[in-house]
Amino acid sequence: MRTGLLLGFLLGAASLTGCTTKESVKPTEYAITNFIGAESSITSGTRTSGPWELGVVFSSSVAGKLTQVGSKMPEPGSYRIVIWDFDTKAVLRQKTIEQTTPDKLTLNDVESLALAANKKYVISINNQSGGANKKYGFAYKTGNSDFMPFTKGSILVYNACYRNTATALFPDVVTNVKYELYGYPEFTFIPD
Repeated sequence: MRTGLLLGFLLGAASLTGCTTKESVKPTEYAITNFIGAESSITSGTRTSGPWELGVVFSSSVAGKLTQVGSKMPEPGSYRIVIWDFDTKAVLRQKTIEQTTPDKLTLNDVESLALAANKKYVISINNQSGGANKKYGFAYKTGNSDFMPFTKGSILVYNACYRNTATALFPDVVTNVKYELYGYPEFTFIPD
């Protein structure tokens, strides 16, 4: 009888510990490429010129972390991706991505970067690879009307920006572009 009671107690305790609340896994977000791929009114094309530092101004509606950066360029190559602080123009993360397949999103890990809610950042990509200006993608809304700002998941994309440079310079020569998106740099965001 005692053995049965003890066994019942142990099984009950084991089932209770198995029912502990587990931390839910937050979905990863890829705002730029998911938006372009999902919007039927967005038309894409390619251009060859430059060199260009092609950027996107963004923020997150919730705190979280940026864990990867990537590129989705029309041609294979080594592309420099930079995460900038919008206010100070300081480089927060920089990584060169080796993209081996045309038009295929290639992501690589970076040291995790905490993103504060509602703070502006810029992600940029340079279209120069191996000393040559590579093709870059662009997207616009049918009718050439503004389509930014837009929200995808927790990410708000305010506008595009760019600068004619091969070196890592903040892309602020042309700012507040709301009718066309260039690049495409991408990042992985995981909400807290």
